[in-house]
Amino acid sequence: MIVAPKRAHAPLMAAGGGARGVYVISVPVPLSMLRSLRLRLQGLMSPAVRTVEVEPPSAADEAGWVFLAAAFVVLGVIYVSAFERYGVDGLEPNARSRIALLPYQVLFRDLPALEQRLFREMQEGAGEAVRLRSANGDWPSVASLASAGIPPFATDVLDKAGFRWGLQREGLVANYVGVPARGTDAPVFLIFVQEPDPVTGERPPPPSLVDEEHQLLSDGTLLHVTYWKRPLSGLYAGITLDPASQGWQQIRVKSPFEEIDQR
Repeated sequence: MIVAPKRAHAPLMAAGGGARGVYVISVPVPLSMLRSLRLRLQGLMSPAVRTVEVEPPSAADEAGWVFLAAAFVVLGVIYVSAFERYGVDGLEPNARSRIALLPYQVLFRDLPALEQRLFREMQEGAGEAVRLRSANGDWPSVASLASAGIPPFATDVLDKAGFRWGLQREGLVANYVGVPARGTDAPVFLIFVQEPDPVTGERPPPPSLVDEEHQLLSDGTLLHVTYWKRPLSGLYAGITLDPASQGWQQIRVKSPFEEIDQR
């Protein structure tokens, strides 16, 4: 028990002029109470501190993640190195060409012999039709081309499928269509010609840009001339304005990317 010592104080003067005595009373305070009060005051004066225990990942988990990261890096390096060294050159030539084709395109060299012969004849006939269109200002009829002996419109003793050719026109589009006789396995063939709009159409490109899909008239008009085939079943009787969306396959000598590489 702690007892505060008594101290003497001078008497204080009361408001009325009289003296008033001051007495000091000693109160015993337990030592444990003082310690508790001190701890409370320290708690109020210092910020609260929370202790968090952080445990490292297990050695097995850490090793697994390191291995996966290293494997991805190695695979990426192998892929990039192989692509830079070989590119598509490691593929067989025909496979490279097929990769560069659009879904509706087929290469001439992949066609059967009969279809290859018809394709060559269509190229010859289209070239002659373009020449006459340039000279006369109109597309020649099938009868005039046949009478001039121009294939594939003229009678051919090698034609076992009995193709019948016709011309259909609508606006700036012209179709030369060859339909085989019923009961044969031969496909239908199409020479598709698209003339440019006289106001907003394509302008004549440099001669180096004239490819197997474009031909120039003598006045510089740029024509789109393409060759197509499709099965006879389901053939639409009207004119074809968008062959790719109507079940036709475009026949090309080279893929578009092969043409770009050779320019």
